[in-house]
Amino acid sequence: MTLLNEDGPRLSETENESYEPSQQAQSSATAFRPFGTISLFNYLTPLSDRTDWYRAIMRTFFQSSRAYRYQLTAQDVLEAVHAEIREPYHLEACKTDLERMVKWGNLATLYDAGRVTTIADFRSPVLRYQATSEALEIEAFLASHAHIGASEGGLRQGDLPLLWETLQQIHRWLQEGHRTLTPERRQEIVETWHTAFTTWEQVTNDAAQYLGSMNQSAQQTVNLAAFLSYKNIVVNYIQSFAQQLVHYSNAIRTLFVGWSQTEKKALLLEIILSTPPPIQTLAENLDIWHEDVQRQIEALEDWFVQESNVDMFLSAASEAMHKVVHRAHSLAFSMRPQTDYVSMLQTLACQLMQVKDLETAQHLYASAFASATPIHLPEGFVGSPVVAETPTERTTWQSPPTVIRSLRPIYKGNVERTSEPPMRHQEEAIYQIKQQHDAEIATQQQRFDRLFQAALLDLGTIKTIAPQEREALIEVIDGCLCNPALEYSLPDGSLISLLNRHEADYIALRSYDGVLLLPRYRLQRQHQPARQTARAKG
Repeated sequence: MTLLNEDGPRLSETENESYEPSQQAQSSATAFRPFGTISLFNYLTPLSDRTDWYRAIMRTFFQSSRAYRYQLTAQDVLEAVHAEIREPYHLEACKTDLERMVKWGNLATLYDAGRVTTIADFRSPVLRYQATSEALEIEAFLASHAHIGASEGGLRQGDLPLLWETLQQIHRWLQEGHRTLTPERRQEIVETWHTAFTTWEQVTNDAAQYLGSMNQSAQQTVNLAAFLSYKNIVVNYIQSFAQQLVHYSNAIRTLFVGWSQTEKKALLLEIILSTPPPIQTLAENLDIWHEDVQRQIEALEDWFVQESNVDMFLSAASEAMHKVVHRAHSLAFSMRPQTDYVSMLQTLACQLMQVKDLETAQHLYASAFASATPIHLPEGFVGSPVVAETPTERTTWQSPPTVIRSLRPIYKGNVERTSEPPMRHQEEAIYQIKQQHDAEIATQQQRFDRLFQAALLDLGTIKTIAPQEREALIEVIDGCLCNPALEYSLPDGSLISLLNRHEADYIALRSYDGVLLLPRYRLQRQHQPARQTARAKG
């Protein structure tokens, strides 16, 4: 059978069937060329005002393909798009949109020869439309990534310890040597390395996304208490993760430096490359897989060896916390009572000028100024003037009083005087308070003496510490950090000096009630014999 096409020469069914696959193959082969525009993505760009309709059409074909229904007529597309958009959509406009998408390569046309019964059908053949495989892949990508826009990342506290544990496990296996590297052990090393690299990617991506989203998600709430609670949670959340990042980054940096010096990094690369690739496509391109594994190891090593990455995160975290604190301060300032009457009058005047109903504006002005005759506004704006005083009305001073004041009688003598009992001098209570104060000072001095038995105290040498001594140590450290000279005076007159203010290594002070993570400070105690002798004589 021969078909007549209005836009071109006559084609037989066999010629048409043989022509369309070759045309599709050619379009798919050149769809993703390395240079120039890609017409498959034209329906996603704002080239015209029909972007919403184009996307609705492609979603219709994608949803139909999930139900194994690949070929749709223009009427089918019209009904589906109209049900989704809920706006007027005509068949001619739908056919125009479909033809445009056929031209771009998103859709392919098929002639419905089963419906050709008259000459009119030959002139206006019924077409069926089918989405190309590339267009369905684009829609599948958009559907799978629709939820990513709402993601804001996070700073999970368990990712850094997990990364450190996996790298330590790999380090222990690499130290055992080649004699224990069985095929099973090699596979365990590969799986552990994959866990470590995936965790590192998750940490860096989620942390950057979380700090970036904080700059865009400033809460516009008017509840001051709720925002202050949010501020405290966010600041503690970021500070805790930052401390963990500094602690574990130093340890991981030291580990990688040791790997480079002992050639353990080369051994790890050799072990991973000795196992089969995880994907069949990589097995066909071993060179690409080898290069990718080497890049993974170098990327993870470079991120921790270069201290600028950690410093960049710390500066970004500090900036995010400052913005939250500034937002809390601005919100607290805005919640204060407003006393700028000039700006308040200006705001009220602007609001009155925007009121369309004159009677409403009159009532607002009257309630604001307790006067129904605004002299500074035109008469036509507020209506007819009102006489405030009438000739027969008496002034305020001539009106009878509305409040009756009752005066108290004045008595003579000392009747009104009340005698107060004299204050007793509680000598015993004052003496006990002094004794308690002296006892607390003596107990605190004993704790200081136990801590600073040696002239130089290194916090890294303390294995365990009592909670009371830990509080005394924190008091000394806080006093040194608040002093410009980094010094703190003990009650006995001796002087404590902080030697390493910018210490980067962290240690853990363990006690039965918890663990305190702080830098490994070194404190030096200097005795003052003259002051101690003077105090002993006094």
